[in-house]
Amino acid sequence: MSIAIELKYTARMLLKKPIFNALTILIVAIGLGLTIYAYSILNNLVFKPMTLNGDTEIVAIEAGFDYNHQFRQRPDPFHLQLLDKQSGLFEQLGFYLEGTTFAGGANSSNAKLAIARKYNATYVSWNAFELAGVQPIKGRGFTPEDFHNGAESVFVLSYQAWQRDFDGDDNIIGQMVPLDAMPSRIIGVMPEGFAFPQFAQIWQPLSSLGEGYLSPIEASGRSVYGMARLKPGVSFSQVEDAVTTFNKNIIPELKKDFIWRLTNDVYLTVMPYKHASIIQYYNVFIALFVVVFLILLLACINVSNLLLARVNERLKEVAIRVALGIPRKRLIMQMLWESIFICITGGVLAILFAAYGLEVSNAVLQQNFSVQGDKPFWWELSLDNSAYLLLLCSVVLMIIITGLIPAIRSLSGDFNAVIRDGTRGSISKKAANAGKVLVISEILLSCVVLVIATILLVTGYSAGVADYGVDTDKRLTAQIQISPEKYPIRRNTEFEFQDRLARSEVLYKLKSALEVMPNVDAVAMMSELPGRGEGTSYFEIEGRPAAVYNENPYSNNEGVVKDSWHAIGMEMIAGRDFDHRDRDPDTRSFIINQSIAEDFFPDGDAVGHRVRRVHRNRDPGDWSTIIGVVSDTFHGSTMRSSSAAYNTYSLVDSWGPMRMSVAIHYNGRYVAAQASLMDAVNRVDPDIGIYHIQSYDDLIKQPMLLMLSVSKIFLFCGVIAAFLAASGIYAMAANSITQRTQEIGIRRALGSPDGKIINMFMNQAAMQLIIGLTIGIGLSLLLTSIMTDTIVISETSYLLGMFGVPILIIFMVLVATFIPAKKVIKMEPSDALHHD
Repeated sequence: MSIAIELKYTARMLLKKPIFNALTILIVAIGLGLTIYAYSILNNLVFKPMTLNGDTEIVAIEAGFDYNHQFRQRPDPFHLQLLDKQSGLFEQLGFYLEGTTFAGGANSSNAKLAIARKYNATYVSWNAFELAGVQPIKGRGFTPEDFHNGAESVFVLSYQAWQRDFDGDDNIIGQMVPLDAMPSRIIGVMPEGFAFPQFAQIWQPLSSLGEGYLSPIEASGRSVYGMARLKPGVSFSQVEDAVTTFNKNIIPELKKDFIWRLTNDVYLTVMPYKHASIIQYYNVFIALFVVVFLILLLACINVSNLLLARVNERLKEVAIRVALGIPRKRLIMQMLWESIFICITGGVLAILFAAYGLEVSNAVLQQNFSVQGDKPFWWELSLDNSAYLLLLCSVVLMIIITGLIPAIRSLSGDFNAVIRDGTRGSISKKAANAGKVLVISEILLSCVVLVIATILLVTGYSAGVADYGVDTDKRLTAQIQISPEKYPIRRNTEFEFQDRLARSEVLYKLKSALEVMPNVDAVAMMSELPGRGEGTSYFEIEGRPAAVYNENPYSNNEGVVKDSWHAIGMEMIAGRDFDHRDRDPDTRSFIINQSIAEDFFPDGDAVGHRVRRVHRNRDPGDWSTIIGVVSDTFHGSTMRSSSAAYNTYSLVDSWGPMRMSVAIHYNGRYVAAQASLMDAVNRVDPDIGIYHIQSYDDLIKQPMLLMLSVSKIFLFCGVIAAFLAASGIYAMAANSITQRTQEIGIRRALGSPDGKIINMFMNQAAMQLIIGLTIGIGLSLLLTSIMTDTIVISETSYLLGMFGVPILIIFMVLVATFIPAKKVIKMEPSDALHHD
């Protein structure tokens, strides 16, 4: 019965101020919703262990990450097997490599594959599906016999590819399909949504890349990604310790024969599987996690402030009820019921907000990765049981912080004084001091969130509009791949050089076929176009060797087809372009960009000098002669630390690359240019793979898509933080000033000027700003430094973040202080003295 009475009393009190309560519920819902939303992103993408259909965790075993090139390095399969044998910690150990393959072509019986279609191919060890604990829904997986020399070429198809390109044909098993122009048999179809290890659309035996990958008898130049499922009862820390011990034992041997495998004297590393896929961005995700926690704390502080203000307003009523003998525990419960209702209602809304946010994020991720199809298969965001558990814990915590603590505090003062003179006595002083701390907390938390959001967003935007040294207007880009079956790579044979020239000839034929078309003005072909490609290596200038290899100049190096510069708006500055003289295998020529020429050859005499590549753990390369200088370009995104402004170029003729990037300067419509590209490919060789067709502007954005997605999340966090901070600071300032209404009336009655009273409050706000912003900017600098291993922060973003955001917060706090102070000043002194 008493509970029913208390609930009716709670409902009556809530209905007295519906707008106040609606605002409080909204703040709770936004704070909790954003927390659950961000937690679900981080948990799905990073933190939740990969187990698939097994009971134990799957881990990634790789070589040390190369931050200079932002490149995941692969260890020797022999060493992976040795680790497995010595540690005994793995239930299954598997290998894989990733690449692209083309299914179909002129000889395909499938009409949808008449033009070869690109697939993300993963070359796996025979036990890959056993390791994952997932088997095909049609046909079978691999067996060791599929990996024997002379075995029939077979592959397993993804569910998506089966539905899209084979119309879900029930008789798919056993069909023959050309893979890179080689007939291959479909032996299985995997379940829907399965793309392990990352984004596979086709699985092929690793042995198809050559012998020695699966059962190596010694270390060699081969390398693979390692994946392992832990044995039951084995912890991740045990594996870390085993890898550390293994490294200590193996590194002395590597320094004799394979020192190039070491990165900063580290060889093997073990990581949670999901961590490995985003290792270069891991610190950014950690920063996001910290920011979201701060927003949750900000929401708690705001709701606590609002409810504490409400308790202060009802303090005299509470004092009278205590004097009438009502037990304090009952009064605490009555005030606590309000917090319970507000937090639970906010929690329900939070689930709806988070679910909608995740749905939108899934659509954004799908769109961002649609061109290259390289979205990891586990990047499907949803609310799981852990998210609901977190919500429950957060609601309970918020009830304690926002309800129980303020209620207990409100019943700990001198109620005799409150009843006697109508003032808030000692409680007002304590509330004032607590209010100052809370306002400072609001300032520093909102500062951190807004600074990080601003820096990431502006950096991402600046990278998207940066000058990469090329003209992107009316430029279509694509990737092409020559069939390895028709144009094989016969290394260490008498045919090797002829094979390279044959592959290069295909590139020139395609270039010529395009340039005779009326809607094509020019064509460029590079290993990576400006705006893509990244990483640098050191080169030594003849006659100017550095004492240590990394004190030499450095540059990114790209392969290029003759006469490619003007197609993307580049120009020859000095010397000559590549020509027939540079095709000779004994002739090594370099073209450098203008920045290298100006910075390292200040006398303008770069042409004719010789340079060679130098490495930490390898012998120097052969000398190459600089024959020309071209205009500057920037390779890689300007926001990535591995990108390069110094660039050198080599003629691809002697490389004979299998893959190249193409840029077409067209006139007319984009769709017509795309059709011209496909027509030229069919004329030259229908088995040439063509994929990742997009505009040049979209090509430049590709490396930044993940970071831009994270930046948008940070921006959303920043907007929420600004809303919470503005409402919270205003509420606290208004409450603090209102509690001092009688004091203000006394000061005015004694002749104190209005301006002096307002200055008193503004000075107090200024002191809070100094403390809050000092701590906030310090924390912001710390979080920003965590991210600088991965991204290059633009100067503009620093300026806006470190100066613009504090100015915004200063304005926000001063306005939030001035408005309620001005309101109280307008009251007549007599009214202020009788204010209760």
